[in-house]
Amino acid sequence: MKVASAPNEVQALLMEGLLRESDIPVLIQRAPGFDVPEFLAAGPRSILVPTDFLEAATEILSDTTGLGSW
Repeated sequence: MKVASAPNEVQALLMEGLLRESDIPVLIQRAPGFDVPEFLAAGPRSILVPTDFLEAATEILSDTTGLGSW
């Protein structure tokens, strides 16, 4: 399930690190239209976690960053 969005890969990796520190499996997915290698780290990313971890992941990201601040 999608837990957050990031405007670029760098911020997505920061969120991934926060979640992995709490042993939450996470997947970063490029947004549609930005899924070509030429964009490199540019373009929005979706942060996905298994449904079982959705509540914990939302709490971690909102406590740390405020989900709207990304």
